Amino acid sequence: MRTSGILLPIFSLPSGYGIGDLSSEAYNFIDRLHEAGQRFWQVLPIGPINKEFCPYQSSSGFAGEPLLLSPEIMKEKGLLSEEDVAEAAICAAQEEKIKQKRQLLKKAFCAFRESLADDGKKRLRFQTFCREEEEWLDDFALFSALAERFDSGDWSCWEDGIKSRNAAAVEAWSSELSDEIEYYRWTQYEFFDEWNRLKEYAHAKSIELIGDIPYYAAFESADTWAFPELFRLGMDGGEVFEAGAPPDAFTEKGQCWGNPVYNWDAHKAQDYDWWIRRIEQQFRFFDVVRIDHMRGFESFYAIPGDTEDPREGHWEKGPGMELFRAVQERLGDCRFIAEDLGYLTEEVKSMLAEAGYPGMKILQFAFDTSEENVYLPFNYDTDHSVIYTGTHDNDTTLGWYEKAEDWKQRFVSWYLREKSEIPDLPADEIMEPEDAVRGLVELAHSSRCETCIIPMQDYLMLGSEARINVPGTAKGNWRWQMEGDAFNQKLAASIAEVTARYGR
Repeated sequence: MRTSGILLPIFSLPSGYGIGDLSSEAYNFIDRLHEAGQRFWQVLPIGPINKEFCPYQSSSGFAGEPLLLSPEIMKEKGLLSEEDVAEAAICAAQEEKIKQKRQLLKKAFCAFRESLADDGKKRLRFQTFCREEEEWLDDFALFSALAERFDSGDWSCWEDGIKSRNAAAVEAWSSELSDEIEYYRWTQYEFFDEWNRLKEYAHAKSIELIGDIPYYAAFESADTWAFPELFRLGMDGGEVFEAGAPPDAFTEKGQCWGNPVYNWDAHKAQDYDWWIRRIEQQFRFFDVVRIDHMRGFESFYAIPGDTEDPREGHWEKGPGMELFRAVQERLGDCRFIAEDLGYLTEEVKSMLAEAGYPGMKILQFAFDTSEENVYLPFNYDTDHSVIYTGTHDNDTTLGWYEKAEDWKQRFVSWYLREKSEIPDLPADEIMEPEDAVRGLVELAHSSRCETCIIPMQDYLMLGSEARINVPGTAKGNWRWQMEGDAFNQKLAASIAEVTARYGR
């Protein structure tokens, strides 16, 4: 079945609190998706973000980001007052808004804890949640409380006993930080409640959710602290390696990502239990999971920890299909999208073919060389793919086209006129930027790919100011938010018309 959807992270929803959340704006977005005839909402990862807001450097592979919680919903639950919410929303600067929101969450938790004394059913629900999720929740809550106490998630710098998880130290710190630990448990209790409500609403509107599972865990995470044996951290005397990428289309010198690489032998010895539990958790949140950096399972790029030059890295073998066969055995059939971009060897292609998951086709990559380019629609060798104009790592399509060299703009213009089935394209030699964006959006819809996902910025005709991430840069990303009235009924009707025209 031919389907389509829109890519917009939760944090990019309109909000008066510095970051988009699970408030009425999320429900309004679902309503607009339904009006626009869409099937999917792709949201990127929803796990805890780091200080630079990056959702791919998360402190947990299982938890949700507390900043995505909605003050509106907490007010409805009686945990915040009208005055609390209004005061937090009037701050001007984004950083100050987020600081205020964190304070709101602490205030809501205090109200929640007080309410437990008089509400036995609520107390039982909370206790049941904590007990059922304790396998990951206890580590996350203690890690988060310790990171707050030490003002750093770099657990290698904590006091000796607790950084090595000495049993006596864990018990002592758990007692001393019991209130803080309870707060972080509550954030997840609230997150799961708010997320499940949103997911049910989306399903009622025939909208399914696509989310990302990052390939790597962050070093500053509950996972590396609780399971250091699963990572090559040098703690056993072995060499430390950092994840990254060699020079590619995104970065001339390659990238250092800062994540530790996996000790795949240790994962195998545990029957890939951590990975399978992590994947299972994502399917509690999402209907479809996009596997970030899929090629890393066949082979991954390891950079020695004593260098900052990605060019000194090398490729090492990953678990390949052995992991996904273990996933299949434990979880059954899973709806994955494979992020199959980048340098693909024959071994990677073979793994992807055996896995059978839909891959990705990116139109912004289609015009870098010639008509032989595999990202040009007439070269697609399968319809079992997901096509995008661009991803969160690309510039917006308007920004990309405006910055493109003259020859590339001519290539795009020629291809859209001569090789596509899109009517009414301008006859000028080089298309105007907005005409090119419209043409590329329609080209994606008209392709043979089963699923078409368009970033919201491309429907809004936004330029580079709305870019979400610039690979290889650590600061200034993941902060774009959509204007409150941008996705209106007129735009929804226009999207619905394009969607219907191409049978999606």
